[in-house]
Amino acid sequence: MSGFFRWFGLLAFGVVVIAVSLYTVSRLMPVPAEDAKALALVEAPRPLAGRNGFAALWSLKYDVPVAEAERLLAEDVVRFRALPVWTLEGGGAPPHRPALDARPLLDAGAHGDMLCDVGEADCLRHVRARKDALASVMASRTAIEARATALDDYDYFRNPYPARPDMPLPPLQPLLQAQTAHAHAFVRGDHEAGLLGVCRNASVARKLVASGDNLIGGMVGTALMNASAQLFVDMLAELPVDRPLPATCEDAFRPDGAMAAGICPTMIGEGKFALGTFHALNAGGQPWYRKLKTDLFLDQRKTMAMGARRHAWFCSPQAEALVRADRPLGGHAPLYGGWTFSCLANAAGCVLDNVAAPSLAGYAERFQDAEARLRAVAAWRAMRGRHDGARSLAQRLDAWQDAQPAGRRVRVSADGGALEIDLFDDRQGSVFALPLPADGTDARRR
Repeated sequence: MSGFFRWFGLLAFGVVVIAVSLYTVSRLMPVPAEDAKALALVEAPRPLAGRNGFAALWSLKYDVPVAEAERLLAEDVVRFRALPVWTLEGGGAPPHRPALDARPLLDAGAHGDMLCDVGEADCLRHVRARKDALASVMASRTAIEARATALDDYDYFRNPYPARPDMPLPPLQPLLQAQTAHAHAFVRGDHEAGLLGVCRNASVARKLVASGDNLIGGMVGTALMNASAQLFVDMLAELPVDRPLPATCEDAFRPDGAMAAGICPTMIGEGKFALGTFHALNAGGQPWYRKLKTDLFLDQRKTMAMGARRHAWFCSPQAEALVRADRPLGGHAPLYGGWTFSCLANAAGCVLDNVAAPSLAGYAERFQDAEARLRAVAAWRAMRGRHDGARSLAQRLDAWQDAQPAGRRVRVSADGGALEIDLFDDRQGSVFALPLPADGTDARRR
């Protein structure tokens, strides 16, 4: 019996030695070169030229001059940096309350269904049905709508708060609600104000996307562009073909690749936020027993590099080629880091990476679809009011597209009454369609 225990003890000792050796080798393995390169890309500074409009965006719904908001923002960022990280698990109220919370709102009304929804197909019709009732609502929102339009005076919007799970975000809803004001101005007969407003909204959308601040800003930018493009076409359909447009409109809705080009900076910005959040949640100040567990089973640098690889992929040559070919990115993007020998000493990190990985799936296609919508708008404008007895609408459309950069094809709908283009992200429909005025004339003009 004593021999059995001796051999069992030697076997157990050997297993422990092998396990410790494997763990040590795994722990000492360097960060893979590809992951290290991705991490460097995400961590690198990202300067932008021009004026940062974040203070104006941050104070959008408050009755505070922008100059004062810039001072309050600088002070608030300093105060926020000095506070501990707050999470839902910690319980209690967040320790940080933004300085603007104590200031009065420009519009504190609850307007219910009076305002157009973000994805509403016909905002003009919505506004016409409520034209008189909306007059007082729009009067109460004059100041906030003016502030939203003035955001186009800035060059980009970059959040100066340190990336943490409790990082304050600006109020973005008023940007999307501004469509109602522009539609209302148009319905009242002030076509110039309506067109200028919707075109400046689209310009702001471009800047939100190009800022690459984080995924939320990018998604709001694409949603704002989609809504603006739809409203812009609805307005044009009620106007003479030869009516001059504000200069802003030509660039705002040009299908020049800017929306799809926002994928890379936005994913890098989101990666920077993810790294900051991960670092903040795993910083010092933990109980010794939790820190010991973290040190044993979580290699922070390797885990951050694995996550960075997924974000940086959207800036890779493969992703750029897919964007140029207008092919959906989601089916090619790396979703899971998988399990490698390095995970032996970083088991918690590999679990976290594989759990978080699918969160990026599908978002890139929204940027691509926003670009496709602009292509459809350009095609609609090219076909509108132009007649050619020798060629059908489909033939003229094909000829126009052949002269454009490669991209998703716009087609005439089966009933011949609309131009349509397929969407990659089909959660709100698989096709984007723009009804054509009957016979190329302004049939919907009222």
